Amino acid sequence: MDSDQLQLSLRAWPRQNSDSESLPFLISRINAQRGSFRNVTEQSLEEEIRAQEAGEAAPDRDNDEAVSKSEIPKSRREELIAGREEIMKQLNQAQTECAYALDFVSLILSKHTPRQAEIAMSLVLKQSVPMGSLGAEMTQLPQKSPLQRQDDQLVSTGWKLQSLNATADSLLRSATRLEREMEEEAKYWEQVLAIKEKGWSICRLPRERHTLGVRYGFAEAAPSFRDRGLAALRRGENGEVDLDLGIRTTGPQVLRVRIQKGGQTVASSIMGDRGTGEDENQQSILRARNSIFDEELHHELYREARIMANRGVRCVGDTIRLPFESDEEVVFDLVSIDESQSDDGPKSDSIAHAVSLTSRLLLSNSHRQNLQRRSQVPAPLTERRPPRQIYAILRPILAQLQHREALGSVQNALRTLQSVHKQAGLVMTLKNPTSSFDLSRIVNTAKETHSPLPNTLINSLTLPLTSSIVTVLPTYATTLTTQIRTHFLGTDYRLAVSTSAPPDSALSTVPRESHFTSSSDLEDYILHLVTLDIVSLVVSHPSMSSWSATSPHIGLLTRSNANDEKTGALVIRVSQDEIELRWSGKAGELGGQGFHSWGSEKNSEGEKTAGLFEVIESLGSR
Repeated sequence: MDSDQLQLSLRAWPRQNSDSESLPFLISRINAQRGSFRNVTEQSLEEEIRAQEAGEAAPDRDNDEAVSKSEIPKSRREELIAGREEIMKQLNQAQTECAYALDFVSLILSKHTPRQAEIAMSLVLKQSVPMGSLGAEMTQLPQKSPLQRQDDQLVSTGWKLQSLNATADSLLRSATRLEREMEEEAKYWEQVLAIKEKGWSICRLPRERHTLGVRYGFAEAAPSFRDRGLAALRRGENGEVDLDLGIRTTGPQVLRVRIQKGGQTVASSIMGDRGTGEDENQQSILRARNSIFDEELHHELYREARIMANRGVRCVGDTIRLPFESDEEVVFDLVSIDESQSDDGPKSDSIAHAVSLTSRLLLSNSHRQNLQRRSQVPAPLTERRPPRQIYAILRPILAQLQHREALGSVQNALRTLQSVHKQAGLVMTLKNPTSSFDLSRIVNTAKETHSPLPNTLINSLTLPLTSSIVTVLPTYATTLTTQIRTHFLGTDYRLAVSTSAPPDSALSTVPRESHFTSSSDLEDYILHLVTLDIVSLVVSHPSMSSWSATSPHIGLLTRSNANDEKTGALVIRVSQDEIELRWSGKAGELGGQGFHSWGSEKNSEGEKTAGLFEVIESLGSR
């Protein structure tokens, strides 16, 4: 065998490792051989011992490794093979490039030291290129003349001067731009400071921490409106503050309140741009705040209107309609500020304007209640989220309108009845009504309790409304106290009767207190009491002792002669706008049949000055 082909492996004599018997080494060895302690059981070890004693071959570790390799997923094995091939490819490329570099340097050196260079050359290079065919030497650059050096110096100086001039111009432009930037920045911060001094909250935008914003919304509003109440204060081209309200589908809007009669608008609330700031920024912020407030108000009114269909409230498109008096209704809708300013409709009405202000006050009160509720200890958490409360805005307004209508209806009926009494020569006293919602009393209460006037006013609006009308009838100082009470569910009436009539009088038999649910029932009962009062007045008159009340509840009186024979009958009927007197009797006594009436219109006989007693006395003289 040739000595060049002889390969020997010289290794040191193996020494026993002291760590081979340690516990960690044994654990790792067991894991390598058995896979895990979970697979090693007493039964499996006994079977292995019996198999070795029976002469069976012990399991080969190589086979175990082969099995373990076969257990490797195919995809993982392919990845490992591909990675190994890629590494080998990169190594071969690097080895080839190193061999090329070595051949190049060796070929250059072969001209000067051929023997040393030949040792490092590859066999392919020796066979392809002759030795010393490639050489290298150092050369010196040509010397420049003094004139060329002077020209180069001038060119270099020119370039330096040009660069210095360009740098100076750039610095001047930068200084000018910086000065303009400082002026714009100072102007921007001056306007931001002016906004903050007006009381607006300035903060950073949640998603743009480097941008300032102004919070013009309401913290206690609904989430959809609370999140929209933040606008970015961006710097414009000239340093002006540019109020960025985000993406909006519509411009600023305002809530309009109208009173319609027969489909025609007869009155409207005061509308227009309520942003009255000192500058454009203040006006823009105020306009945005008022717009989002009115949008939320319209949204809450619509939510509340959907649960008030039993009260006659209707939602038609985006408008909300409340019943008002007999043939009128109050209409809420949301219009743009431009449309409200260009509206040439009817002028403002006190009722429409009061409804508009009241709705805004009630929404502000709901925000205040949300703050108080949020300041209290929260209720225990539950799986079901509590629904958002519906604000009470339309209900107090509708209660005010219904109470005003009920009070006006009863008051008009009593005034008409008073004028009819006056024409009949009777005295009926009607006192001014008293109401629980009295502005002067509310102001005095706020001063006495040292509480804010808006809170006291709102509390009075949300309480049931009560008004009283006192009527004094002509007989026995009979007093009728009519109490009208309106709440969120409707209006009820209570009539209290106070009289000093004798026990045998019909007035003494009526209930001292009666309750009604409609004004028509109350007015009918008042007419019945007035009829009893007139009957008692006629019977108790000294000059009419011959008359007796046969059926006072229907206004029937009869007249008897000295022999207790009935010689005539008299019927008194009281209606809303008329007192009618009808009589009948024997000829020569009452003059046959006839009637007389007092009311707003002339009676059939044309008599205007004769009173009730004069007519009755004239019957006996006929």
